[in-house]
Amino acid sequence: MKLKTLKRNTTPAPSVQLKETLLNRIRTGYYSPGKRIDAIRKIAEEFKVSTLTAQKACKLLEKDGAIIAVPQSGLFVSGSFLEKPAQQMRIVFVFPEVEISPRVLDLEGWGLMSELNRGFHAGAQENGVRLDFLYIDESSPSHELLAYAEKIREEYDFAVFSSWQLELIQKELASVKFPFFTPCDDPSSVLPGAMPFYYDHDKALEYLLELVKRIQAEKVMILSSSALQDEFSKLRAEKFRELCRNIGCHAENIIAQTLDPNDNTTLKSLLKENKDAFIFCNNAYLVRNIYIAAMQNGQIPGHDFAIAAIASGVTFTGLIPSLTYVRVPMFELGLQVIRKACAIFQSGMKKKMDMEVVLPELIINESSTITKTKNKVKGVAS
Repeated sequence: MKLKTLKRNTTPAPSVQLKETLLNRIRTGYYSPGKRIDAIRKIAEEFKVSTLTAQKACKLLEKDGAIIAVPQSGLFVSGSFLEKPAQQMRIVFVFPEVEISPRVLDLEGWGLMSELNRGFHAGAQENGVRLDFLYIDESSPSHELLAYAEKIREEYDFAVFSSWQLELIQKELASVKFPFFTPCDDPSSVLPGAMPFYYDHDKALEYLLELVKRIQAEKVMILSSSALQDEFSKLRAEKFRELCRNIGCHAENIIAQTLDPNDNTTLKSLLKENKDAFIFCNNAYLVRNIYIAAMQNGQIPGHDFAIAAIASGVTFTGLIPSLTYVRVPMFELGLQVIRKACAIFQSGMKKKMDMEVVLPELIINESSTITKTKNKVKGVAS
C-alpha cells in the first residue's frame, strides 16, 4: 500500500490524519475485521511520527469503535464496525464562562446566549450533528490553552466560540487552518481564518429610524451607559445620530448622552426636560432605569415619550408598558452556523462558504405608540 505522507503544522492534527489513514486501511480491507492491526511502534516507524502520535491515532480509532484493544494481544479491527452508519459530524461550542446561566452571565448576556444555544441545538437536531460544550478558563496558562487547541483539532470537525475571548486558542486554530466560527459586530475585526457570524446592525438602526419618522419626534435622545462604553456602542450611537440628521432632525434636537447607571437624578431631569422625545436606549440595561425614573416623575413610556432598544428582549420582560425593541436574531444565527458547517462538511471541507447576514426583527409594543397632534413638528425640518 502506498504510504500517505502526514502534513505537519496543519489541520487536522497529525494524529487525526493518521487515524483517517488507518481507518481507510480498515475500509479497503488492508486490515480485515477481527484481525490484528500493526503494532503502534511499527505504525510510528512507517509514518515517521512519534509513538505518542501513533498511540493517539489508535485511541481515536478505539473511541470510534473501529478497533478493540485486547490486553497483551494487541489492537484488533472490530468485527461489526463496517456495518455501522457513517460517523456524525462533531462540533464543539467553546466558551470562557464557568456556566451558561443567569447566575454567571448578566441578564442580557444570558438572554442572547440562551437564544444562540437554542439555535445550535435546533441545527444539531435537524442535521444529526453531535454538539458538545467545552468550558475553558481564559486565565489558564498558555501551555494549557494550546493543549485545548490540540484537543479541539483531534476530536472535532468544527469549533464555535462565544466571543473574541480565548484568543490564543483561536489564533492557534487559525494558524493550522482548522475551521471555526466567531461572533462579531464587525466582520473585519475577527481573526484572519475565522468564519464570522453576525446580524445586520444597519437594518436594526433603520427600524429605529422608521419609528422616529412615524411618531414625528420633536427630539431624539440617544442614551448610553457609562458602565458599558465599548467601541461598538460608541460607533452605533454616532451612526444613529447621523441617520437622524439625514432625515432632517435639527442637530440641537438630537441629544446623545452617556449616563452613570446609578445617577437617577440626571436621568429624571433629562426625561422632564425632553417630553415627547424618542429615546434610543443604546444599552439594554438602561431600560429599567428609564422606566423607574419615569415612574418617579409621574411619566408614562409610550405617552410622555417613546422608547426603544436593540436587545434579546429578556432584560425588560414584564415591563409595563411593554417595550418596543429590535430583536437580535441569536436563534437564527445559531441555526445558520450549524447549517453552514454541515454544508462545508458535506463538500469534503473543500468549499469556503460565506455566512449570510441575518436580519433582526422589529417588535412593536406600547412604548413607541406615542402620536403627534401638533400642526408643526419642531425637531424635523419641513
